[in-house]
Amino acid sequence: MQWKQIKTLFILCFLVLNIYLLVLLINKQDESEYALPDTAESSFEQQLESENISISADLPEGDFDVPYVSLSQKSFTDDELAFFEDLDNQQAEVVNQHLILSRFEEPVAIPEDADNRLINELVESRVLSPEHYTFGGWNKDMNVLIFFQQQNELPIYYNYSGILLVYLNDDNEMLFYTETMLDDDVSPSEEQSLIEPIKAIQALFDSNRLQSGDEITDVNMGFHTRIPLESGEQVFSPTWTITVNDEANFYVNAIENLIISSDELTFLTGAVTNTIEKIQEHDDDSELKAYMSAHLKDKLSMIQESE
Repeated sequence: MQWKQIKTLFILCFLVLNIYLLVLLINKQDESEYALPDTAESSFEQQLESENISISADLPEGDFDVPYVSLSQKSFTDDELAFFEDLDNQQAEVVNQHLILSRFEEPVAIPEDADNRLINELVESRVLSPEHYTFGGWNKDMNVLIFFQQQNELPIYYNYSGILLVYLNDDNEMLFYTETMLDDDVSPSEEQSLIEPIKAIQALFDSNRLQSGDEITDVNMGFHTRIPLESGEQVFSPTWTITVNDEANFYVNAIENLIISSDELTFLTGAVTNTIEKIQEHDDDSELKAYMSAHLKDKLSMIQESE
């Protein structure tokens, strides 16, 4: 009799246990059914942190609306070129009304500790319409100072038709410069909504342009050539410039979020070649043109030998 009671007790215990486990299973299924989608994927900021990539730049904030810009090559007028008549220490000529060639009769030294402000000061008093340009950098491979033309106070990056290039000798003295300009008669265009700067940085990250240990040190807005038109106009798109480690610049189309390929040395090589060709198109081989052509060819040879 006692054994039957014990047996019945065991059966009841197992039945209660099974009921308890069944309730746990049902509750677990209910929690799974109504759970929020998995959000374990790290945010982009966390991805940067995991790759030891930092952003020290102050990212521009707010709604960004900038139009495409269409510009044509400017022809320099006689009134504008009269600027050179009153300048000491310069010999200047214009090619096809589009390209200014100007040589310093006595080279102008740039101090070793010159910063961007001082370089601007040294150049702006010696070139035509300096207010239309902004200092873009010093390319040490070719030893050239680069000044981008500005539109709406934003730089137009790497365009043969709107660039001021100051060529230096081995002692970092200014020898001569070439200058082109885009006309400021802007064709109207509707403003476009731009991507946020963080999206441009993400485009670089996703394309493996950023490496572990990199630091985003500056973010700016400018324009980059989008398409040339048969009419001679060029269309420029708003562009985010992402500076990495204070030295490398990457350009991202701020409307289409596409990375723009811009190798500075390749651009300069093309600019030098383009200038030589324009000089050689004319039979009037003046002393100034011969001097500049020879120096520009030396620049090309130096780059080709270093490759």
